[in-house]
Amino acid sequence: MLFLERQVFIRRWWPLLLAPAIVVATLWWLVPAKPNQAEWSAAVASVVVVLSIGLLLTLRLETRLDAAGVHYRLFPLQWAWRSRPWTEIAQAYVRSYDPLGEYGGWGLKGTSTNRALNISGDQGLQLELRDGSRLLLGTQRPAEITQALNRLNVSGPSTVGTV
Repeated sequence: MLFLERQVFIRRWWPLLLAPAIVVATLWWLVPAKPNQAEWSAAVASVVVVLSIGLLLTLRLETRLDAAGVHYRLFPLQWAWRSRPWTEIAQAYVRSYDPLGEYGGWGLKGTSTNRALNISGDQGLQLELRDGSRLLLGTQRPAEITQALNRLNVSGPSTVGTV
């Protein structure tokens, strides 16, 4: 394996964003509006908050490059690793992109022919596949992934990739 990156979604400042949701759910639980409806509403709100926090705490993008190809997953949305062998990849290179403008944000975004998996930032490994589709994998380590591509003798956008 020449390259491995594991990015997590939660940053140090994220609890500040989650705190209002926790406060609202707690208040909803403690201050019922209607006795029968309040219990169910509070229970549903609590479950949603706990599941959302659990997803955010475990969400991570994992990317590996080796002689066989590019392997990736957005855990826990994708439990199994997805792989693209070098024979399927026409070009692979690192590029800057606009997550909101090009894909509508971060996460698992796009269409079947132009997909992005990203956690944060605006740098990504662009894979242009031989079938015409594109896959962008976000990275926080663009220089290292470029070095791995060079060691694998994978070309950038100016020529057709060979391994």
